[in-house]
Amino acid sequence: MKSDLQRLFVEEILDKFGFLKPKFEGPFLRFDVNTDILCVYFMGTNLAIEFLLDERDEDIACKISRVINGKLSPYYAVDPQGKLVRAELWELLRARGIREKMLTSVEGLSLEEQIPITLNDYARMLQKYGQMVLEDKPEFLDVNTGALE
Repeated sequence: MKSDLQRLFVEEILDKFGFLKPKFEGPFLRFDVNTDILCVYFMGTNLAIEFLLDERDEDIACKISRVINGKLSPYYAVDPQGKLVRAELWELLRARGIREKMLTSVEGLSLEEQIPITLNDYARMLQKYGQMVLEDKPEFLDVNTGALE
């Protein structure tokens, strides 16, 4: 692994997301050398849960994406037909009517301090509101894209 932050990120995911098994396989790691973004993901039959660490922009994200023919969707957000294939977990929950504050403010904290806090928030979101994701239902991504922030 490239950095201590990436190691911490993977360790925290292993610690906090064991509940995804056995429905989801993984975790799998992918590093994009063009963007320096580490993606740790779990694959279901229909959905994947992707955790992204962007050290350059100091950002941590959780995206839900469609699995197409056993692979992550090759499209970033929508496919050529305009169908949503990937979006942020919290945005999808908002589009589904959840109005509770979902992410803890991490302003002023180092990325090292942010990682466990933000990943804990994502674990809570999945367990509290993500039943469709945990059941690997692709309909979770069938939301009005205008409702995404």
